[in-house]
This record gives sequence, structure tokens and C-alpha cells, in this order.
Amino acid sequence: MRDVLVTGSTGIGGAVAAALGERALTVGRNGAVRADLSLLSETARAADEVGSGRLAAIVCCAGIFTLRAEHTEEGLERAFVLNYLSRYLLVRRLLPRLVPGGRVVLVANAGRYGDTLGPMDDLNLRRGGRGLRIAGRTQHACDLFALELARREPGLAVSCVDPGLVATRVFRDAPGVPATLRFLLNAVQQRFGADPARAARTPVGLAVNGHEPGFYGPGGARLKPPEAERRRELWAASEDLVREFLP
Repeated sequence: MRDVLVTGSTGIGGAVAAALGERALTVGRNGAVRADLSLLSETARAADEVGSGRLAAIVCCAGIFTLRAEHTEEGLERAFVLNYLSRYLLVRRLLPRLVPGGRVVLVANAGRYGDTLGPMDDLNLRRGGRGLRIAGRTQHACDLFALELARREPGLAVSCVDPGLVATRVFRDAPGVPATLRFLLNAVQQRFGADPARAARTPVGLAVNGHEPGFYGPGGARLKPPEAERRRELWAASEDLVREFLP
């Protein structure tokens, strides 16, 4: 029975799905349910195509590293949607499908980045932007989402996981990063990064093995939850951005 939804079918997402075996239902460009998760319309369609069965867990792994703001055909900033807003929408649409005590696991950076979200009325960087803030702010958004979702849905077990440096293709394929720097970052990542199967252990344990929910770092180390001063503001702003795609 496919009762654990996993976004991302390569990298850590692929390793999580492999560990779960027949329980995993992957969503993404190459998933069992194919969708471009940088588009809210595609995310909403994918949620409808998951089927009618109950879900034990949702594990969100799909993401991108970029140093350049780009906008999709929907007029939204691509990294913000792929790394965070599609997760918000997918979970919101699938909440009724989660079993009592169901689990939501966000693979992000779990408290590593501070609040660089900027004004809530310009989350999509209409004026553009460059630098580490482009990706970093999306990771902080996942932190705030995890904390606010746990507050609003006390019957769910919500976790956020920083897997650390993992030997995936995230730097090799990074938009907005100069080619030489991409090459160097990828070389370091492949040489020193953890095997994706190892990095998948914590998300898998949180999804199906009853591990205590919370914030986790590399190797499954427990982390102190970050400051969450704007979690309610972000929830409200996110709801406004996805409103036409909510049931």
C-alpha cells in the first residue's frame, strides 16, 4: 500500500522512496505522479492525482539551490515555490487524507538560516535579487511552516530535518551560480557529502518508525527549534498566495 507521499524522486527524495519501498508514492518531474512543483497549478493537480487512500506521512524533499531570483509563468519566485510554497499547498490540500497521528517531514536546513524573508508583501521578490538569501529564506520559511503547522494541527507529528552535506546534484545543477563555482562546490559535495541513503535514515525514521517529531540535524542529532516570530504572518501570507488552489 502506497501510504507515504515523497516529493522528489532523485537525491534524498529518491533515497527515502527506495528505503520505503512499496509504501512510497513519489511526486515530482520524474515521480510516479509527474508534476513541476515550482508551479502551484501543477502542485494542486498532483495532490488530486495522489488517489483517495489514507496517508501515513508526507515527506517533502524536492528543492533547489540557487543564487538568482527567477519567476515562473505564474509570476512567483521559483525557488520560493519549489522549496517552500508548494510544500505548504500540498500539505494543506492533503491534510484530510492524513491518518490520526500522521506525520509531516520537511527536509530543509532546520534552523541553519535566519529570517531573511523580507516584507511579507514581497515574498516573490518582484524586484529580483541575488545571493545566498534567495535559497536561505526558503529554508527559514520551512522552519516557520513546521512550527506553525504543529501548533495548528496538534494531532500531527511535524518535523524539519537538515541532512547536512549530501552527495546529490544540488550544486551541479544550481541556477545563478557561476560555472567554475558550481564545479568546485559539486566536487566538494561528491567527495565529502554523505551517501543519500544514509541521509534518508532520519526522514524515514520520522515518517514511519515513530521517531519523536522535532528538528533534526545531520546524523539524526536533535536540534533546538529556531525562533519563530513571524510564523503566523508567513502562514497568512502563504494562504493568500495559494488561495485559488485551496479546496
